[in-house]
Amino acid sequence: MRAAPRLAFVLISSACLAACQTGDSNWANREALRIGAPRPDIAQIRERQTARFHVASEEQLLAEATQVLQDLGFTIEESAPRYGVLAGSKDRDATEVGQVAGQVALAVGLAILGVGYSPVWDTDQVIRATLTTRPLGAGEVSLRISFERVVTNNQGRSFAEELTAPEFSIGFFEKVRSGLARGDEG
Repeated sequence: MRAAPRLAFVLISSACLAACQTGDSNWANREALRIGAPRPDIAQIRERQTARFHVASEEQLLAEATQVLQDLGFTIEESAPRYGVLAGSKDRDATEVGQVAGQVALAVGLAILGVGYSPVWDTDQVIRATLTTRPLGAGEVSLRISFERVVTNNQGRSFAEELTAPEFSIGFFEKVRSGLARGDEG
């Protein structure tokens, strides 16, 4: 007797799924390509994240970039000067009073209506910086810096986002240039 309801459920579910088909057999492939596709503005972002420096050596640029990252509070996690790669991170509080207050107000309002709601707000974030260098020729080196942050909320869920606003890379490059200029004076 129990097998009949299960069989009926499977048959009805299968019929519903078959009816939902649009007749387009390539929809899954197109969706996979769309999801994995690069951002349309990736070339502009890469250009903003890259600067050219006139330095005596790639090692000099990497040393200055390392100092700037450390001055900004980053801990260097990976360093491969031979390959022109450097990575660091820093932990920061992500709690915003407005976000917490809004979530608590929403929970209270819904509780008055008899609806249970667990408020969610950001608590912590890890900001990561990845830096690569590439020699371009006599005394010129290309430096690219990219930033991202991983935010964790009060329920332990995390999400990552790229930090691509121009001020991130522009500010970093200004500090590197300033440090290189001070080093040339001494």
